[in-house]
Amino acid sequence: MAAEFIDRIMTTLSERADGRAIEYGGVWSTWRDVRSYGDGIEAALEKAGCVQGGRVAFVIRNRVAHAATLIGLLVHRRAVSFIYPFAPPAAIADQLRDLKPVAVIADVQDWPHIRDAAAEIGSAGIALAGIDTAPDLLDGLDRSSVVPSSSSPRFEDAAIEVLSSGTTGAPKRIPMPVQVLDRAVSSAPQAEDGGELPVQINIWPLSGVGGICLLAASAATGTPLVQMERFTVEEFVSAMKRHRPPMLGMSPTALNMIMNADVPPEILSSVAAISGGSAHLEPDLQDRFEEKYGIPIYWALGATEFCGTIIRWTPAMRREVGDSKRGSVGLPMPGVSLRAVDPDSGRVLPPGEAGLMEVLCPQVRDDWVRTTDLVTIDADGYVFHRGRHDGAIVRGGFKILPERVVEVLRTHPSVADASVVGIPDARLGAVPVAAVELKSAASSVEPSELAAHVRATLPPTYVPTIIRIVDALPRTPSLKVSLREVRSMFDETAVG
Repeated sequence: MAAEFIDRIMTTLSERADGRAIEYGGVWSTWRDVRSYGDGIEAALEKAGCVQGGRVAFVIRNRVAHAATLIGLLVHRRAVSFIYPFAPPAAIADQLRDLKPVAVIADVQDWPHIRDAAAEIGSAGIALAGIDTAPDLLDGLDRSSVVPSSSSPRFEDAAIEVLSSGTTGAPKRIPMPVQVLDRAVSSAPQAEDGGELPVQINIWPLSGVGGICLLAASAATGTPLVQMERFTVEEFVSAMKRHRPPMLGMSPTALNMIMNADVPPEILSSVAAISGGSAHLEPDLQDRFEEKYGIPIYWALGATEFCGTIIRWTPAMRREVGDSKRGSVGLPMPGVSLRAVDPDSGRVLPPGEAGLMEVLCPQVRDDWVRTTDLVTIDADGYVFHRGRHDGAIVRGGFKILPERVVEVLRTHPSVADASVVGIPDARLGAVPVAAVELKSAASSVEPSELAAHVRATLPPTYVPTIIRIVDALPRTPSLKVSLREVRSMFDETAVG
């Protein structure tokens, strides 16, 4: 399976060599350019004496040279571990010491912060600039002295170690065998008729499962990919005007930003459908978006461990059930089995009861995998996401799901987005607190008004003890709210 997947990418690189591959900054690179750059990465690794199978650390950014580097590492069967470039230099240095890579690949702008750590380890260093500038070994880091240990990932075991989103804590490394990337092709958005897309706009970071799945699918199918450094409404609108894609893959945050910016419907008039994932989509946001733009949204639920989507909506499902399953994330994908189990006993629960989601995906592994997602599965098999079990707040014995509070806060006309976390409380164990981002055109609103808004819908235990209005919620590279950073806003208020 792994060889077949790599062969598909090689076919794209050779048979579509002169075709459009990746657009960045309004400029297209061809698949020939991508292949040449990737071959240059491999040549530098070989020149530095980096043994095959040794781990390569990649400080990866959403740039065309980085995308071409990743494709090159894949086709040359290199084991690679991602590092977020946004982490503090000291944290990146600690990660490098832990990884002990045979080589470090990073953008020229990142090397001044990490050079000393790479030299200390004995890693070779490769600097990336634009795709028109060949990758090059750094002076003094032109030979690798690192000997991989027996526990280092090999190509056949884990070609890529992707990073989790880091919403609740430090990002985790999740091994992704290359054969699992074959799921990326089926998980990535396709035209409504199942055919190839003329172009795909990527809003996801390449360091996470969404970005790598879309890039891998693009390379395997030859679909041209528009890459942006980070999602902004201005750059998105510009890309839409240039390419008029028939299909989009979006996140809840991106949809919210488009709505808040009041992007005219004609900008999205070429789009027949929107797919999405990465987080729960509020039914109210979906309703408002679909009403304004007349575009159906087919949401999905994915997991890094399974390289993409495991539950999704399709046009056929929407036609069959209409709005009767409002709020559902859909049905399991073909080949995927789901069940809800009791968090304590592990007992399989009947339809309609909330429990932890367990997944059986034989394409990835042949046993049931328990997640931290709370779901209910109805009698027809439709899945409703109820939040994360590990994020529940227990306030004086009453369990609070932060997602429910966020849902209610978002219904306030002045609120663009919100985040709710728990902080310690000596008397009650923990209490909920909220950070709220207002719409740009909204008039000022008092925290007491927002608290009353929550109280009008939810039990008193759900009302946050503190509500703070912030200019912007802190976000991870994948645009998810960073719960760790939100929690740090309230550290001084925790009761010990």
